[in-house]
Amino acid sequence: MPGAAQTRRQSLFGRFVRRNDGATAVEFGVVALPFFWLMTALGEIAVMSMAQTNLNLAMAEMGRMVRTGQVQLTGMSQAEVEDEVCNSLRDVMPLECDDRLYIDIETFDAFSDVNIDPPINNGEFDDDELTFDPGTPNDIVLVRGYYRWEVITPFFASIFSNVGSGDRLLTSAFAFRNEPWPVEP
Repeated sequence: MPGAAQTRRQSLFGRFVRRNDGATAVEFGVVALPFFWLMTALGEIAVMSMAQTNLNLAMAEMGRMVRTGQVQLTGMSQAEVEDEVCNSLRDVMPLECDDRLYIDIETFDAFSDVNIDPPINNGEFDDDELTFDPGTPNDIVLVRGYYRWEVITPFFASIFSNVGSGDRLLTSAFAFRNEPWPVEP
């Protein structure tokens, strides 16, 4: 024998099924998909902006290490520099650095020679153009970091991406003159 609660549920369900004016349900269906789609894109923009800020912070720290001679005097390799930057990135966000993080350190004769444009050829990121030359005291140095961000929101990948395969290349660049640190004989 059905209870009062079950009878009430059947009555509510029966009234819902018998109603022929579904304007609210139709309006919700029309508005819900674009709304949730835009909210997902907004969330991705927020996380991407946080990753960009985090990359800027990590590259500023690496630039300081190059400028003060810590990288040169300790003999850090390019892989060790990338690991250091990656560890800084992971302190705030769990980013995957393997095959996504690229570091470029170049020296120049004058600040007017510095070009901060990313190495993008034919719409593709070209990591063959990256170098690792932290310089010596008083050298002009450009430290750049690149992170390939995978855009996951459908349709927005074509808007946000700036390199092939639908990725967004986050970039951070700092140009400075190395400080005169003590050089070992």
